[in-house]
Amino acid sequence: MPSIERLGGHPGAVRYRVRFSRRGPAAGLTHLAQIERVRRAVVDSGLPAILNRQRKAAKPKLAFGPAISLGYESLAEYFDMELAQALPPSEVAAALGAAFKDGLELRAVRRIPLYFPSLDASINVARYEISGPFPEDAAQSLARFLDRSEIVIEKLKDAGARVERIEARRLIVAMHLTGPGRLELDLRFGPNRTLKPEALLREWLGLVDEGLAGFRILRKELLSETSRGEFLIP
Repeated sequence: MPSIERLGGHPGAVRYRVRFSRRGPAAGLTHLAQIERVRRAVVDSGLPAILNRQRKAAKPKLAFGPAISLGYESLAEYFDMELAQALPPSEVAAALGAAFKDGLELRAVRRIPLYFPSLDASINVARYEISGPFPEDAAQSLARFLDRSEIVIEKLKDAGARVERIEARRLIVAMHLTGPGRLELDLRFGPNRTLKPEALLREWLGLVDEGLAGFRILRKELLSETSRGEFLIP
């Protein structure tokens, strides 16, 4: 069962889940830099966000979804925040939307229960759109690739000191071409089973790092896969 999360202990607190995108220049942010950019936007918005008083400089206490890799664009970034008073989601959205800039853009705000499954614990599937110079026989070679009973990919860990082997076939929920030069990939992830889309491209197409330069990765959606096989938007 996903962990139940409460961000703070402020009486009368109201919790909101925020979805935003990162495009263009924002794709050049690290995940930590994005977190700081979002915190600054929350402050600039003027919303009555509950602050983390345990830090030397008090900042809005936010809870973020899964990290995103440097260079990826995304339509599905999430964070939860608590406000000291209830405001209509439309008012929260207007304030945050005006504060987001430089490639970050608000997409949705909704109010959620104060005690609610955390983003990090409940999200376990990412949907990607990958565009780039796929070969002419991509459809045939992809069918052969997915027909393999095992797809073992090696990852270097601890600065190359050890090798981790990941069986990737069970992580692939769906992988199909949606048009010329365009692939959609639904990929499971979690503790000890995280795999970047680039690793699958290398294995499938036999590419080295230089060969990945022409590919663009967009994270379209984050999903929660339930024990019954349902896929839910967080």
